[in-house]
Amino acid sequence: MKDIFAVLSEQMKLKTRDFPADDFLVRGLWKTDLLFRPSSNERTFNYTYVLAQTVGQGCCYCPCPVQLDHAIMGCDAREILHERTPISIAVLDSIFARIPRQPQEVHNLCCDSVEKARLRTGIIMREAERLLPDGKDAKARIVNVGVVGELLRRLKEKYLHVTATDFDEVIVGLSLHGVPIDHGSLTLEHVREADLAIVTGMTLATGTLEGIIETARSSGTKLVVFAETGGNFGEEYCRGLGVDAVVSEPFPFYIFQGATRIEVYRKE
Repeated sequence: MKDIFAVLSEQMKLKTRDFPADDFLVRGLWKTDLLFRPSSNERTFNYTYVLAQTVGQGCCYCPCPVQLDHAIMGCDAREILHERTPISIAVLDSIFARIPRQPQEVHNLCCDSVEKARLRTGIIMREAERLLPDGKDAKARIVNVGVVGELLRRLKEKYLHVTATDFDEVIVGLSLHGVPIDHGSLTLEHVREADLAIVTGMTLATGTLEGIIETARSSGTKLVVFAETGGNFGEEYCRGLGVDAVVSEPFPFYIFQGATRIEVYRKE
């Protein structure tokens, strides 16, 4: 499968040809370390993310250490996307934030982070349920790639066969809500055996999303991506890359107080 970052970059260049260059100057870069545990049902998220700002904003969670680059400040963001890094993903995401798009659903969540975590999980669950074929339901095989505890709890309440994978060594080998968590190196095996895979957008940053999409396609596995990393890519994922549904969450995320916008995209 072709490199997804390259595909997104090509689409971006086509879609922004007639925009003024000033819309895409790099105006801001932030790097934030976070610890977050929205409820007792959840694990503690321990991550670093990069936020980039042109006219729009884009974000990427970082699977590796990253240093902000002073040299790109004030540059045309479209001209600096040479290779896939957390910074370049965040910058590309900020460009897509400026491009008009048409989600099938929009949810504006204006409540505290505890309630937003519950509502967000419900949105992901509805997309999962919509994609499962008639008659599968409770017997469906589901894998969560990029563990979210509240999501696992809800899945386990409804489905008999739920598995999970993650690269976080702190939780690998543990069981959360009765679901054993395997190492991310086993992700493709789990996707191949599943009826439905629910996958974090951070797989774009870890370089594993291509393999997941290709494996899902060849094995007939339905694919839902929930995306904070690359939260503005949802339409592109569904339109040309074979993802069945995307629950996109452009920055600021549900983990913050105040308003959060969640967009749902579906493959036609």
